[in-house]
Amino acid sequence: MVGGASTSRDEPGRSVLEGQLAAAVRRAEDAAAELQEREADLRASLVRTAALEKEMAEMHLRPQTDEATGLRWEAGELRSQLGSKRHRYELLRSEMKGLERALALVGHSCSSASRSGIPSGSAGHYLIGSSG
Repeated sequence: MVGGASTSRDEPGRSVLEGQLAAAVRRAEDAAAELQEREADLRASLVRTAALEKEMAEMHLRPQTDEATGLRWEAGELRSQLGSKRHRYELLRSEMKGLERALALVGHSCSSASRSGIPSGSAGHYLIGSSG
């Protein structure tokens, strides 16, 4: 082998190796291209997955937000009803105290009337007549 020339006996082995090397390079290039395609597909899938996860999270939160709004409204209604009930309770309580005082006055008047000789049936009439 002078000056880089090869003998005829080296040529068949070399060309076989070159052929194998060329085939391996083609397979590697094909695999690299396929990997790039897969990587692009995976990246696109990742973007779609993230978008779907975000959408699912928003959809999951929306019912909770709607539910919370409904519960706030219901709580406001209950507070309003409670305020009305308290007001009614206070009115009834006031009325009851007034009736208790009136009953006490009637009881006191009845006992005074019976001691003074006024018939018991006239006690109410006596109270009404004396207050006017």
